[in-house]
Amino acid sequence: MDRAISWNEATFVVAVCWAVSGLGYTASAALDEPQLSVAPLIGLGLVQWFWARHRSWPAAVAAGPAGAVVLFALVDVLRPKLGRYVADALSAGAAGAAGAAATVSVAVLTLVGRGRGRLHDAAG
Repeated sequence: MDRAISWNEATFVVAVCWAVSGLGYTASAALDEPQLSVAPLIGLGLVQWFWARHRSWPAAVAAGPAGAVVLFALVDVLRPKLGRYVADALSAGAAGAAGAAATVSVAVLTLVGRGRGRLHDAAG
């Protein structure tokens, strides 16, 4: 299970995260419910993907907090400068914040996992 993530797979996963984020934002806007959050759905999908295919715990320990920091930084930085509807959507994990957090999280998971794999191969 602890195998390196290919860049093609990482790109596909990021694209799916952005699609889910965009569709979730569209659905919440159509329902006039900007407080609905897609971030937990994206996070759950990423955890399931990690658990099923790439159990590299050091990579996960680096990727999880990196994604959370990006999500909360974007929400805290952008929320005070935007109107209520857009700010509520961002704080609920709309397209921009959740997509960026997922992108960073997958990138860190991929980089750390691949770097760790190279160290493991060099030692073996």
